[in-house]
Amino acid sequence: MDYETILKDYLGEFGRFQKITAFCMAVIAAPMGFHSLAMAFLAAVPEHHCRLPGVNLPDEHPSAWAAHLSGMNGSVPLEFDASGEWGYSRCQQFNFDGLNVTTENRTLQHCTDGWVYDHSHYGTSIVTEFDLVCDRAWLRETAHAIFMLGFSFGGMVSGVLSDRFGRRPTLLWCILLQLIFGVASAFSHNYVAFVVMRFFLGVLNVGIYFSAFVLGTEILDQSRRTMFGLSMALFLVLGYIGLGVAAYLIREWWKLQLAISAPFAVFLSYWWLAPESPRWLMASGKVEETRKTIKRAARMNGVVIPDKVYDLIKGNITSDKDTESAEMIERRFYSILDLVRTPTMRKNTIITAFTWFAINAIYFGLSLGAPELPGDPYLNFILGSCTEILAILLAWSTMDRWGRKPPVIASLILAGVSCGATAAVPKDLWKVSTGLAIVGRFGVSVTYAILPVYSAEVFPTVVRNMGIGTVSMLARAGGILAPFVALLGEYWAPLPLLTFGILSFLDGVAILALPETLGVPLPNTLEDAENFKSTKDKRTETLLTGKSEEKPTLSLAKIVERVTTL
Repeated sequence: MDYETILKDYLGEFGRFQKITAFCMAVIAAPMGFHSLAMAFLAAVPEHHCRLPGVNLPDEHPSAWAAHLSGMNGSVPLEFDASGEWGYSRCQQFNFDGLNVTTENRTLQHCTDGWVYDHSHYGTSIVTEFDLVCDRAWLRETAHAIFMLGFSFGGMVSGVLSDRFGRRPTLLWCILLQLIFGVASAFSHNYVAFVVMRFFLGVLNVGIYFSAFVLGTEILDQSRRTMFGLSMALFLVLGYIGLGVAAYLIREWWKLQLAISAPFAVFLSYWWLAPESPRWLMASGKVEETRKTIKRAARMNGVVIPDKVYDLIKGNITSDKDTESAEMIERRFYSILDLVRTPTMRKNTIITAFTWFAINAIYFGLSLGAPELPGDPYLNFILGSCTEILAILLAWSTMDRWGRKPPVIASLILAGVSCGATAAVPKDLWKVSTGLAIVGRFGVSVTYAILPVYSAEVFPTVVRNMGIGTVSMLARAGGILAPFVALLGEYWAPLPLLTFGILSFLDGVAILALPETLGVPLPNTLEDAENFKSTKDKRTETLLTGKSEEKPTLSLAKIVERVTTL
C-alpha cells in the first residue's frame, strides 16, 4: 500500500488537502524572488565623482550633486568612458597643492575626500554606504558572488537535512532563520557584516525553495507535478516584479531590505499549515506520524479511510525495513566517475554541465544587470521580469508538443543573437539596445524553465541524483562568476552583453549533440544511457546510413523457395 494507491483509491488525487498544501508551497517562492535578485537594487551604482574640497554640502543635500557638477571644470579631468565618449572622470581628480600652477603642470590623483553620488535614481545603496566604486568596485560583485556561494552550500546542506529530519522541519527552520538574518542584514554597519549575512541568506533561500518544492511534489500525484512546478516558477517571477515595485517605492537600501524580509513573518504560520510529506514518513518508517498525516488529509478532503488501510500501510513499512538490508547487499554503488566513464555518458554530462553553467551565468548576469541598461532602471527590471512569465508559459506549452531540444536550441540562439547584436547598436538608439537585452533574457528564461526536466531525463536512474547534483554545483559557479562579467563594461560598454551572447549561441549549438527525450522511456542503467536514442534520432540515422534495425521482411517468392527446399 503505497502513497500513489492511497491517493487514487481513498484520498482523492487533488482534494482540498493537496490544493492548500500545493498553494502554500508555491506561494512561498514569491518572497524568495525578492532576495534572489535583491542586489540589483541593494548594490545599485549611481553616477559618482570625486568629492571636491571646496564643496561642504553633505552628500544627502539636494543641491550637493549640482554643486559638484558646477565645480568640476578645472578640478576633475576629462576622459573617455566605456561607451567611447568624453566625460568627467569618476575616480580621479587634479592634485591641488596650494600653489598657483598651470593646467599643464597639474598631476592626477585618486579621490582623496571620497565621492559624491547622484541620488536622482537611487536613494542609497551599499555602494554609497561603503564606497564600493573605482578601485573598490570588485567588492560589490564579490558580495553577490558570496550570496551565490551560499546558494551552492545551501543546496547540499538542505538536501541532507531534509532527507534526514524531514521536509517540514527543514522548511520551518529555514523560514525562521531567513527572517532573522534578513532583518539583521538591514542593520549591517560594515561591508564584512553585510556579506556574511548575504551568505546565510543564500543558504536559507535555496533551502526554502528545495524543501517547499520537494514537499509540494511529494504531496501530489504524478499528473499534477508539472502544474505545481509551473506555479512555483510563476510565483518566483512575481517576486521579481514585486521587488522592482518595492525598490521604486523605497529608495533607501536598508529599508528595502527590511521590506523584502518582513513577508517571511507571515510564513511562520506554516507551523500550523504545512504537513509533513507522507511519502517521506512512509520511506522513513514512521508509522504513527504517517497515520496522523493521512488522517488529517482525509478529514480535509471529506473522506473516510478504513482502518484496514492503515494496517496495510504499517505492514508495508515493516516489510520495507526487513528487506532493506538484503537490498543493500545486492545494490551496486555508483561514483561520480560513472558520469564520464563511457563515451555517450561523458558527452551528455559535459554538455549538460556546460549548459547549466552557461545558463546560470547568463540568467543572473542579465537579471542583475537590467537596472544598468539605458533608460529607467526600475522599468527595465520590471519589464524584463514580465517577459519571464511569457517564457515559462511558452516553455511548458512547447516542451510536451515539440520536444525538449527544439525550444531549448531556438531560445538559446535567440538569446545569443539578441545579446550579441547590442554591440552594433549606436548609443543614441538606447531603446533598441535595451529591447534586445530584454529579448535575450526572454530567450534564456525559456531554457531556464525546460532545463531541469531535460537534464533529469538525460541521466539514467542509477546516477540521476548524482548527475543533477554535479551539474547544479557547476551552475552555481556560473552564478558566482556572472557579476564579475559586468566589470568588463568598464573597458567597453557592450562587452558584457556580447560575452553572454557568444556563450548562449555556443550553448545552443552544443545542445544539438544531446538526445531528444520526449516520448522515450527514461534510461535506468548506464547501458541504457549508452544506447539511448530517441525515435527521431533512429529515423535520422537510418536515412544517413541506409541501415535499419528492423528485421527484413521475406517476399512471397523467398517463402515459396524455402518451403520447396524443405
